[in-house]
Amino acid sequence: MLKLKIHSYRYADAVLEHKDFRAAKAEIMRILKNAPVPLFDPSEPNPKKGGVKRRKREAKKGSSDDRYFFLPINQKALNKYLDEKFAGTHGWQTQPQIVGPEKLGGPDTGLKGDFKKGRLQVEIQFGNMARWYTDVFKFQLSYALDEIDVAVLVVPMLQMANLIDENVACYERICRELPWAKMSLTLPILVVGVEPKDYKPIRECYERAAGVFSRSQKKNGKVVSPIPFADRVEESPVVSDDKH
Repeated sequence: MLKLKIHSYRYADAVLEHKDFRAAKAEIMRILKNAPVPLFDPSEPNPKKGGVKRRKREAKKGSSDDRYFFLPINQKALNKYLDEKFAGTHGWQTQPQIVGPEKLGGPDTGLKGDFKKGRLQVEIQFGNMARWYTDVFKFQLSYALDEIDVAVLVVPMLQMANLIDENVACYERICRELPWAKMSLTLPILVVGVEPKDYKPIRECYERAAGVFSRSQKKNGKVVSPIPFADRVEESPVVSDDKH
């Protein structure tokens, strides 16, 4: 189960209360609130076999031990769940084409959205921070083509993002950056931040995976130092995307 936090850009929340969008907004919120948080198998040390993913950090000064943090949330499984729920809800299009040859005689760009119902478009982003710029570009393009009136962008809160991967798009950073795009993003966008209601099962998965990996490395004569769960969830995202 997920809890939600809302940021209304250009009065999106008010627009979504209009009779044309109220039911669709309720469907989005219901799907998100009821979504599970799928986890990898903490007992499997190999991520390629369904085990928890991990990332290596440099050893601390004065220590030769490699440091690792762990990424227990299964992003693909969560995306699959949401795809199935939207596809199974009346009236929602999945993977709608943004623009094709029939639009103003332009080229087929291959751009597709995540979900669309009437004049409302939804993008869900649990990937790299750089990808949310593509999402809002698709929103603006659909708006410029008079295909939509309002959009919804769903992203994880920072703590959840830190348990999916590195530099994942997060609610806090998007809310800081959106006001600077006021002159270029002219449509209403509702930003919905999601995170687990209960982090305990995720922490247990993280810590168990850390233990399993540490023991497997010890058998090979290596000593590793797992980064504590509390430290990982509070890490700030990378500020620059220049390397991606």
